Amino acid sequence: MPIRVKVRIKSLKGLKVGGSVESSALLNTGYAGVSPEIIVPVRLAEKLGLWPPPSNAIESTYDTAGGPARFYAIREAATLQVVDEETFSRELVVDIVISPIEREILLSDYVIGELEIIILNAYKGTWKFQSDLPEKIRYSEKPELW
Repeated sequence: MPIRVKVRIKSLKGLKVGGSVESSALLNTGYAGVSPEIIVPVRLAEKLGLWPPPSNAIESTYDTAGGPARFYAIREAATLQVVDEETFSRELVVDIVISPIEREILLSDYVIGELEIIILNAYKGTWKFQSDLPEKIRYSEKPELW
């Protein structure tokens, strides 16, 4: 079972600075980042005031299973925080990559590590924070598609 966590993303750039959205986000350990980077769908970028992309966005073309696709990266575009029922993670400043083909938020391995998220059992969808008590178990959120 894929593991998803509830996150709050708050815009630091674009047309809606300070605007925020809460949604589930997929922990994607196969998404190797060299900076704290997340992928968001275009519809979510619109809600955050980041679509159309600002002039400082970096446009890149990636080869995907469906063919070439354009992605737009915005450095230090937002803060991200995991918002579990009784605990919040620290806020992390993240780069946002806007995807025209992705339908949910993807967290890179870099972000997963910086937020100190530990995957306990990928099959059962369980996880915890590094700071949690040893017996604490958290469960995956339902997917939210944009």
